[in-house]
Amino acid sequence: MRKRPLEAEDLFKLKLVGDPQVSPGGDKVAYVLTQMDLEKDGYTSSVYVSDWRDAGKQWTHYHSGERLVQDKHPRWSPDGKLLAFLSNRTGKEQVWIMPVSGGEAQPLTNVPQGVRQFVWSPDGKKMALSIRGDINTDQEETTKSDVKQVARLRYKADGTGLFDDKRLHIYIFDLQTRHYERITDERFDFMEPVFSPDGMKLAYIGSKAEDQEWNYLPAIWLYDLKTGEEQCLYQGQGRIQGLSYSPDGRWIAFVGHDKGEISSANLNVWVVSTQTGEARNVSEHLDYTAEDVIGVDAKYDTGRLRPLWDSTSTNLYFVATVRGDVRLFKTNLSGEVSGPHSPAGHTITSFDLIDDDHAVFIQAHPHSPGDVVVQSLDKIEDQKQLTDWNGALLRDEIALSTPEKIEYTSVDGWKIEGWILKPYGFDPNKKYPLILQIHGGPHTAYGNGFHHEMQWMAARGYVVLYTNPRGSHGYGQRFVEACVGDWAGKDYEDIMAGVDYVLKCYDFVDEAQLFVTGGSYGGYMTNMIVTKTNRFKAAVTQRCLSNLYSFYGTSDIGFYFGKWQLGGADLWEDEDKIMAFSPIRYARNVKTPVLIMHSEQDLRCPMEQAEQWYVALRRLGVKTKLIRFPDENHDLSRSGKPKHRLERLHHILNWFEEHRERGKSN
Repeated sequence: MRKRPLEAEDLFKLKLVGDPQVSPGGDKVAYVLTQMDLEKDGYTSSVYVSDWRDAGKQWTHYHSGERLVQDKHPRWSPDGKLLAFLSNRTGKEQVWIMPVSGGEAQPLTNVPQGVRQFVWSPDGKKMALSIRGDINTDQEETTKSDVKQVARLRYKADGTGLFDDKRLHIYIFDLQTRHYERITDERFDFMEPVFSPDGMKLAYIGSKAEDQEWNYLPAIWLYDLKTGEEQCLYQGQGRIQGLSYSPDGRWIAFVGHDKGEISSANLNVWVVSTQTGEARNVSEHLDYTAEDVIGVDAKYDTGRLRPLWDSTSTNLYFVATVRGDVRLFKTNLSGEVSGPHSPAGHTITSFDLIDDDHAVFIQAHPHSPGDVVVQSLDKIEDQKQLTDWNGALLRDEIALSTPEKIEYTSVDGWKIEGWILKPYGFDPNKKYPLILQIHGGPHTAYGNGFHHEMQWMAARGYVVLYTNPRGSHGYGQRFVEACVGDWAGKDYEDIMAGVDYVLKCYDFVDEAQLFVTGGSYGGYMTNMIVTKTNRFKAAVTQRCLSNLYSFYGTSDIGFYFGKWQLGGADLWEDEDKIMAFSPIRYARNVKTPVLIMHSEQDLRCPMEQAEQWYVALRRLGVKTKLIRFPDENHDLSRSGKPKHRLERLHHILNWFEEHRERGKSN
């Protein structure tokens, strides 16, 4: 039987896995399976456990008529007898616990605000919890005013909303007495707690700096659980995340950089001595960022990537984005990096070590959003796939397009990587329209993951082109920082050179039927493209930027992100320079029909950016429509409500179909 084309509604049939956690004895692995519920318009997740033979069994079962239940973040007790996880079964997320020998899960915490993170102590008698606010004083008041008072520069965040005065604190929770003890300063935020191997110290991340509102540079803190004393172990000079204690207690590893509060720097693996506070970069010779930045719309991995130690405390495993892949690498304390220790053509979204010789990954590729895979660390070819949650749908039922990698030369002789998807039922003798997709960031990347939206476009008869212009991660530090201070400059040339390359090399693409879309920075670039050229029949700009001057004061990150991304341009000294980067200045050049799609709760690229662009184009007589999605944030296309995600997809292709000339391409 001939396989059918992918449909928009197939998005809701996907089963998304993540966060593998190996049991202390190495005999089991727990992971999370997430699914979309179209009827209830949300997401559900459960914890599964495998004994390495197959996908294993579902361990958490809970149904609620009131809410969509998400069980996630499974963590084994140190003796392997208990499995704890976060669940929203009672409303706010709490820590739940269940015996491995069998029995029902029971709530362990009952915090009004809910628990953000938790970690076991080495003896299994305590947990460190991350909680926003003071659990003793922050009880709800029936007379509380709904008026918001703002007295912080960083007072909101996309996906969170407006902050109140409650800070993110670390608590020590005693499992026997159920007593909570807050250990961090109430005036500041602290996160990512991790116990020392002997259980005597707790490390966490935060800042007490006076200027942190303007320039946030976190530090690593050590808290002595016996004396109650806190010390700053290491003051960072850039990002810090993913703390990981060495088994011998001598080192704390983390992922970060020392380039300030910027995203145009490669993240590296660092280690800091717990005795002296001396820090060193142990992956600096690998010119790739130590994180997963590959953008897809079919991933719901709640696991947090961090470097993991082997049992000898001398080697660390970590992932890095390498061109279009996310692969596993190893480094030692001397900074000697080896690998990759995972295959090309894939992306690892989270992982854990089984022992010094084996690891377990969540591994995705262009025909799979990810499965649980076990692999020898020395033999890449020695892999065993434990799960196949989407095989019956994506392999056996649907005909997916296989990305064809391209490489072409852009300005300055720079080589640019990209991919094309051919349409369903492809006939080389026919002509097809092309959709150009542009990623956001600008420092994210496209690559070898499963992208439902692009596959659907190919299924509907379009060639899909997506590229990684300069500014993308995965090609080295010089490449990723090349768009800073040059937005829509040479990165625009890279993108358009890709279009020209495809038109020259693939005669089945109809050059009179070109369309363009992108989100976030991709939306900004879509706006700039239609001010520079009329070669596209129609454009869809999503969660876009149009006025970088107003962006400075309305975005949750605008006041610092905008300044360093535009080469240090600030509001009062560089108004003309900022506006020169802004699409709205060139709105009079636009002739292309533009569909604008934006989320009303987007605080990263606020709704006013879409409104300004819409009003400008409508005033100028450009065919324009504005689609507003209520109760959605910047991540609509990745984690928004399923019904909105479906409607979004139809709006995009309906706009292109409306402007597609059927007589010129099939």
